[in-house]
Amino acid sequence: MIYNKNEFLRHFAISQQEFEAADMSWEELMAIASDYEKRIPRMHQIRDQFIQELIKNKDDLTGLHSYRTRVKTPEHLIEKIIRKRTENYLKYRHLTKDNYLKFVTDIIGIRGLLLYREDWVIFHKYLISHFENNSSYYLYDCLADYRQDKDRYMAEPPKVHMRPGDFGDIYSDWIASDNIFDQKHYRSVHYILKYEGIYVEVQVRTLFEEGWGEIDHHIVYPYKKTDPMLTEFSELLNRLAGMGDEMASFYKRLQRVSSENFLDKKSTVDLRKDYQFEQKRFTPVDLKEIKTIQDAIHTIITK
Repeated sequence: MIYNKNEFLRHFAISQQEFEAADMSWEELMAIASDYEKRIPRMHQIRDQFIQELIKNKDDLTGLHSYRTRVKTPEHLIEKIIRKRTENYLKYRHLTKDNYLKFVTDIIGIRGLLLYREDWVIFHKYLISHFENNSSYYLYDCLADYRQDKDRYMAEPPKVHMRPGDFGDIYSDWIASDNIFDQKHYRSVHYILKYEGIYVEVQVRTLFEEGWGEIDHHIVYPYKKTDPMLTEFSELLNRLAGMGDEMASFYKRLQRVSSENFLDKKSTVDLRKDYQFEQKRFTPVDLKEIKTIQDAIHTIITK
């Protein structure tokens, strides 16, 4: 943990103006960090229990190819609180050392990776069979909406983030259109789940999306978003990831198509063997017989 304020702000590219807009003293933030450090072992325990119970060795049920997990570090928790209070002060203004776990919904993060985008439907159906998706439990007021007496429910509606032009029909039967967003640089499906008293964020994306996302997160997000060169390059990678997903889905559909009439690449060369070229013998023309233009035309036509 970086305990020096100036060093912390410089490391996370937070300006002094942003820090002041968050309207929270460094001492208050350090009190939260100290409290959270004591809770980290319990967070790891909850994360491991979630994976063991719901994800591990359940590929056929979840539709997942693989998964990744993480528990927030104290540094990233403090950074998150500063940025959230800066971006939406009204929502986070009552956040304190005693209640911050009711405000931060991604203390535990789980990333589910799909081989094909269409496999998301399998995962979604699996998840809603284990976590109640009831709009009356949705989190709008972080303090008032925290259900002390209830667990294993979706605390927010599932949200889809995709690029304009992406094939979105696979989501429309399961998720309200208001929660399907066009994002210039982002693809993922997000869930906020309440599990063992803690909010768990689950993101689902394809392997192609994960590859681009990891590079983007490492280089651009969140500290270099204003760099036009890096942003443009990130967008190009995102387009390639989207094309990779489209090709993978098409490739999967090809498996259901009969290959009886399919011609491989070599067959386009072998087709020439089917043609028999007739060798015609041409007799020489006696030029003495051609005396007029009409004679020449007649000779060309007949020969």
